[in-house]
Amino acid sequence: MTRLPALAAGTRIWAIADSHLSFERPDRDMTRFGDEWIDHPTQLLEGCRANVADNDVLLIAGDLSWARKRSEVGQDLEFLASLPGNKIVIRGNHDHWWKAKQPISFPGLLEPPVIFGDNEIGIVGVRGWQTQRLPSPDHDAKMLARELSLLTKQLSDIGDCGVKIVMTHYPAQPFTPTLQAHHVNSVVFGHVHLRSLPEDEIFAVGNELIDGVRMRCVAGDRLAFVPVQIYPDTNID
Repeated sequence: MTRLPALAAGTRIWAIADSHLSFERPDRDMTRFGDEWIDHPTQLLEGCRANVADNDVLLIAGDLSWARKRSEVGQDLEFLASLPGNKIVIRGNHDHWWKAKQPISFPGLLEPPVIFGDNEIGIVGVRGWQTQRLPSPDHDAKMLARELSLLTKQLSDIGDCGVKIVMTHYPAQPFTPTLQAHHVNSVVFGHVHLRSLPEDEIFAVGNELIDGVRMRCVAGDRLAFVPVQIYPDTNID
């Protein structure tokens, strides 16, 4: 767990996911998925610079890089670390270079749990797991239970925090009962892209209450690679 000083007055928390960088893997050009991905690193850089201040917090909810090995990811992580704000990142399903249970260990990039101040704000995050197509029910149930256990542990770590924010990469809806039980204030996740399958599209919520838990899908292509502000939340209906 990382403890940081309290956020200064006026500090904001932003979120985005699915940067899918490939500076050392040019074979993974994202434009094959649609024109919205044309020069998307520049879009992301400009979107962050136009909105995120240096003392803000930027959550990046997985699928950071297409790298397969740690030796291929350096330029991608340097790019993310160069973005404004204090960056907090989690693994996505394509982050094969980042092995489970190993710290990211890269300057300028933190991983949850992170607590600000005297338990004022707590941020946790897990990859989560896909549940909607279940190609291997036994394996998927095991993976989902593992991720739920990790999330529950982290939520206990920030149990005294006044504001609780959760990051997942896969849609967070399967964790809703646990999120409710721990009185989570805001949840962000990625993974569900603009050109997702119809059965995935139901998860692409934006600043919506799902069974009393406020959730947002922050996949980068859905946001035109401009992070959204989640704290203070100025867009609640």
